[in-house]
Order: sequence, then structure tokens, then C-alpha cells
Amino acid sequence: MQKIEQEAYWVAQTTLTELTSIHVAVASVLDGTIDGEVWLDDPANPQVAVVANGDAYYLAGNPDAEAETLGGLREIIPDWAYVFAEPHWVPCLPKAWSNAFAIPHPRIRMGYVAGAARPAVRQPGPGFEILPIDRALFDRNPGNLEVLEDCVEGWTSPEAFFNLAVGYCALYDGRIVSHSLTDSVSGQRCEVGVGTESGFRRQGLGRMVASMTIAECVRRGLHGVEWHSHASNKGSIAIGGSIGLSELDRHVAYSCRLPAENVGDLSPDHCRDLAAHFERASEQISWSRFHAAGARALADDREGALANVRLLIESDWEGEAEWLEEFWALQTLANDPAFRALLARKRELDL
Repeated sequence: MQKIEQEAYWVAQTTLTELTSIHVAVASVLDGTIDGEVWLDDPANPQVAVVANGDAYYLAGNPDAEAETLGGLREIIPDWAYVFAEPHWVPCLPKAWSNAFAIPHPRIRMGYVAGAARPAVRQPGPGFEILPIDRALFDRNPGNLEVLEDCVEGWTSPEAFFNLAVGYCALYDGRIVSHSLTDSVSGQRCEVGVGTESGFRRQGLGRMVASMTIAECVRRGLHGVEWHSHASNKGSIAIGGSIGLSELDRHVAYSCRLPAENVGDLSPDHCRDLAAHFERASEQISWSRFHAAGARALADDREGALANVRLLIESDWEGEAEWLEEFWALQTLANDPAFRALLARKRELDL
């Protein structure tokens, strides 16, 4: 497998046609607007292609590849990757990927259908302010701006972000508490995401900023608005449906992490099964204790969660205490003295 330069990304377009039709991020990497890397088995006549964008890896092409190509894939795709593979690659993943403990992550893709009715935007109460995400907002430097600065880093340059990205945010007393933003843009297509701080959820803020973002995308000619989420994320799916989006298709990703993003998305029994799976995986992949701890916490197993955090810290894990502290699945332990002591221990070890 050979890593190719951005000016040659066009060579990979045919091989990646199927994944590009589902994932705007792949098209945007090929366009050169968001950061990413591309590998091909043969730049002159590619049969296998890999695109990396952050922790997402997209695998396409002919799975009946030579052993040398499969070995190259195992070197390229890290065990912590979140893998999207064409369906015919799934039986071959063990040959192309070193993570033998990855589990399916069912996902839903929604999209805006031209002419679909969008809800009227309800103005928030006192203390709230709704603003477009643009240079003026960054110049104002509101509280919690880092959540948007992280988004900018995913683009090839700040100029690309400010020229192409579309979004709105809700401020409360001068601090960003909810935002909706295009994660990627390619031609007339874009993928929109939304995020709201836990203390401000269920107030309609995510629905409001997402609806305004989609309206602005359509106004700018981005008629192919897409919205991706875990199939378990009932909140995200509900927001998408409430702002005029319809299901386009379902697909599956693979990863050795929790197939969810919010407390309550998974049943306690499912979480216990996941915890046991990640604990077995930890014998080969030490960082899987991170997700085992989250699964135990979600199953209301405090002692099991703390035990996994302790073993994670004592292993060769190269993560940071802040990752544990901010992990959504461990929020029930946020004020637990034993958990706080473990975080302090991790910080001592990292000094």
C-alpha cells in the first residue's frame, strides 16, 4: 500500500465511489477541503483504497487482494480505528485489520429531501443568543470557543473552514452551550452534526441550531444535507426527523468501543455484555479497559467500572486523566471519591 499526495487523490475516486456516495467526509478528503490521508495498492491501477480522516478509516475496493496488500492494510489501520468498510470487505476484515475484537456499530444516514417542510424556529428564553458560526463569532471569543476550534482543526486550513463551513450556535450568558455545524462539504453535499452541553439538553436548543444550519445550507445551494448517527442514538434521530430529515439508508461501522454516545442509549444487559467483551479484549488491547469501564458504569456496576479504570491506569495505556474525566459513559462517577483518587494517581504517573 502506498500513501499518495493530495494532488493525486483523483486517482482513488473510482475505487471509492460507493463509500463516497454514503460519506461526504470521503468526498471532502478527496476534494482537499478536510484533512485526511489516502493509500492505494497501485497508484497506476488501484484495486484497493484506504482513506483516513481522524479516527475514521474507510476501506474500499477488491477484498481478494494479495497477501502483501493485506499485510500493508494491517500496518495502516490502527487497532483504535473506527472502520467503515464496503460490505464485501467485512468477511475479510480479520485479514486486513489487527483488531480481532471490533464489534458492529449499526448507523443511520438521514438526509434533507428538497421541499420538505422545516419547523418554525422558536426563539430561546432570556440569557440566550443565537449566532452564526463565522469569523465574527471567533473574533468575539465567547466562552467554550474551544469546541469550535477543535472543529476548525479538522479542515485543511482556517480559510477552508470559514469559506465552506455552515453553522449556528446558542450562547447562554456569553458561553457556547449548543452548536450545529457542517463537518464536511463537497460540491452540493454536506454532512451536519449537532452537540449540546449536558446541562442544556431537552430545551430544544439542538433542534433550533440544527434547523437554522440546514436552512442556511439549502440557501447556499447545499441541497444534499446529510446527518449520520448511531442507530442507538434516539435523541439524534429524533432531532433529525423533527427538522425535516428522512432516513436514507443504514450501514455498519466496526470498532472496539461503545456503540453509543449517550447515557440511556444501551440497555443495562447490553452494557454488561459489552463490558465482558472489552475485558476479554484487554488481554491483547489494553486500552479496551477504557470502554469496559464505561460499559460497567452504564450498567450501574460501580465497583466493576472502578476496577477497569484502575487496571487501565496500571497498564501501558498512553491516554490522559482528562479522557476518563470527560468520558460521557463515566459521568455517574464524576464525584465519586475513589474515581477522583484514580484520576489523581494517573496525573501523578504522567508527571
